Amino acid sequence: MADRGGARSDARERVIDGRYRVVDLLGRGGMGTVYEAEDEQLGRRVAVKLLTAVEGVGRDNEAWSRFVRETRALARIDHPGVVTLYDSGVHEPSGTPYLVMQLLEGISLAELMAAEGGPLPPSEACAVALGMVDSLAAAHEAGVLHRDVKPSNVGLTRDGRVVLQDFGLARLAGEGAITRTGVIMGTPQFMAPEIMRGALPGPAADLYGLGTCLYLMLSGELPFRSAVDVGAIIERALGAGVPEFAAGTAVPPALARLVEGLCRQEPEERPQDLAEVHRLLEQLSDGGTAPLVERLARNVRDSAVNATRESVPLDEDLPEYDWDEPVSQALSHSRYDSRSEALGAGATLSDATRRIVLGSMTEDNALSRQREAVNLVQRGQLREASQMLSVVVPVCLSKLGPDHPTTLTSQYWQAVCLARLGAGGEALDLFSRVNKRLGRRTDGTDD
Repeated sequence: MADRGGARSDARERVIDGRYRVVDLLGRGGMGTVYEAEDEQLGRRVAVKLLTAVEGVGRDNEAWSRFVRETRALARIDHPGVVTLYDSGVHEPSGTPYLVMQLLEGISLAELMAAEGGPLPPSEACAVALGMVDSLAAAHEAGVLHRDVKPSNVGLTRDGRVVLQDFGLARLAGEGAITRTGVIMGTPQFMAPEIMRGALPGPAADLYGLGTCLYLMLSGELPFRSAVDVGAIIERALGAGVPEFAAGTAVPPALARLVEGLCRQEPEERPQDLAEVHRLLEQLSDGGTAPLVERLARNVRDSAVNATRESVPLDEDLPEYDWDEPVSQALSHSRYDSRSEALGAGATLSDATRRIVLGSMTEDNALSRQREAVNLVQRGQLREASQMLSVVVPVCLSKLGPDHPTTLTSQYWQAVCLARLGAGGEALDLFSRVNKRLGRRTDGTDD
């Protein structure tokens, strides 16, 4: 958490390789950091993955091989269900390799499950799994194994498209494995048993990841429940394995059998024919796409509404922000749990942590962020715009005041975001507040 909060403020205004201006931190992992950035040459938002594990170490090493492998893997796949690679290079003078990828408008499966707090209806879970199968089929056909299929690597766009992301552990079929003795490569809750044993994984390892994701969607529980310690997870994975669904669940028997087959410990016992898995999921997902799209829209809408409620006071008094609150104290209030970590969803920023971000902003960069948010709204990237405005508005309220043009403009566009996301009531309330303030500015009253 401390890393993430600090990186947000440190990274702003950074330009990667003279072209990609960093806008926000999206995530951090063992191999590197992913940023949202503006491609200043083409004028579009992208995701830039800096492989800091390779920084300045030259090209004759394991980490560099992984970078080259991921680049080759993504370049070999042309499918709407696999994130698109736009560019790659090395950022100097640090010598850090980077990948420039498609920035998706939506959320991850990890974020969706963390927000839902329970199982998805079987038809919707099958709709997601069906998209995952199509993505994996395209990757496997191109000779690429993903090897880290987990909820945080499954993107869900607002129109319900499923996109497989982060091929950081990908291996091209026919190439040797890159391993390090004693190091677990992947996420234990969703990792195939053969990888845990140190064997060279094949396509069946990706199917195991599909099965464990399906188990999460259908049960609302992690495959190995509350186990956090890597040793405990491995013991269960190689022992009893992924548990069966409890009696009386709403999971159709045919679907329960499919999940059981996908999660078998021995790779040769899992389904070998992706086309057959596709056929079954297609039957079971009938009617699931439309409600899934509505669920995604509702999730994004609720997130925007909650962010707006945090950033806009419901009365006429401005909140007091403690700009000098120590970082360590603020972080101690942040909500974090092992389930979020296991899902790969990360932690949720608390109000106190948000203040750290707010405290690093000035009037000038608040205006700059506002302009970026307006551009995002105009491009239809409503979730990103709403998140940005939820930080900009409190800065404007606190540092510029409620009647300042920048404050009112920021709130106006925040209301536009809410309206376009379907939160009409909240948007109308915010429009009303802006109009009320504008009226006071016009007639000089302050009642």
